[in-house]
Amino acid sequence: MHRFFSLLVLAVALMAMPMAGEAMSFGSNAPESSEGPTLEEGRDLALSGDYKGAIDKLQMVVDSEPNNADAWNMLGFSYRNDGQMDDAWDAYEQALAIDPGHKGAHEYIGEWYLMQGDLASAKAQVTKLQALCPSGCIELDTLTKKVASATNS
Repeated sequence: MHRFFSLLVLAVALMAMPMAGEAMSFGSNAPESSEGPTLEEGRDLALSGDYKGAIDKLQMVVDSEPNNADAWNMLGFSYRNDGQMDDAWDAYEQALAIDPGHKGAHEYIGEWYLMQGDLASAKAQVTKLQALCPSGCIELDTLTKKVASATNS
């Protein structure tokens, strides 16, 4: 009886080995994912200061997901921080066309205005954010502080 169970365990182990081998090699032999770059990858690059890398990734994201307001907004952020102001504006406009209440896009376009020296338009974005988040939000707090700093400069 003991020998029967030993053979049974060995047979099960041998049957499982090819599956384990396949599972272990799946990641290395499988074709690359067709999903492509993600918003999170682009955001991580942008927030680490690799704006050109972020632009490349985020452009691929918006090409595959043209209605992704968050991706358009991060693309605008990356362009703006890379000094490509016209492209940043276009990306922010696209984000707001998709989602007119996108708080991040309103914050970043307000920062865009500040970089252009247009304090009145930046303040108008603060007003829009006050309407979008009457109880307050981080986007409103951030832009309000930056407008105040620009006002006191």
